[in-house]
Amino acid sequence: MAKDRRPYFTMTNEYPRHRKIRGLSDAAFRLHVTLIAFANEEKRDGLVSDGDLLSKGVKVKKELIGAGLVVAVADGTFALHDYLEHQNSADEMERYRAEQKERGQRGGIKSAHTRYHVKLGKIDPNCQLCPAIEPTEYG
Repeated sequence: MAKDRRPYFTMTNEYPRHRKIRGLSDAAFRLHVTLIAFANEEKRDGLVSDGDLLSKGVKVKKELIGAGLVVAVADGTFALHDYLEHQNSADEMERYRAEQKERGQRGGIKSAHTRYHVKLGKIDPNCQLCPAIEPTEYG
């Protein structure tokens, strides 16, 4: 089975039992998980808007702040506590995607070389993987 390529965030098995989490209401628990997903998907390094934080109401917002799970950092902006200690940063995700893309391109070039040159016994002077030959041999 192929690996799931959808974006994901990290959550330990102990998350529901953590002292800050286990006392949360169902709405606050769900919102905290949702905020982690939003921050990850939108590559915000743990920053969330006041609007997102208010999506389940003022009471739930206050509950997450009171539990120390969300901290005010600027007008209308909040940060998920210790987000970058548990999740990849936007820079790390971008580096990983760039590495994956580069590996895929290398694999595609190698595959095309094998399919169109090696298996057909042809040498293409423009192919970076074909052995270098002297121009006089083309004659």
